[in-house]
Amino acid sequence: MDLNYLYFRHQVSLFMSVNAACELSRAAHLGLVAGYANRIAATMRQPRLELAA
Repeated sequence: MDLNYLYFRHQVSLFMSVNAACELSRAAHLGLVAGYANRIAATMRQPRLELAA
């Protein structure tokens, strides 16, 4: 998955959690923040394909 998309969604979810109207919404958005962070970490651990010169 595209890292830029994951970073964007992570930031949006973080913003939404800070501005949530109630604790239930805040918890839901923080769950998304954690999920996106896990996906970013997993993507970063994947080996990169080397292009032949």
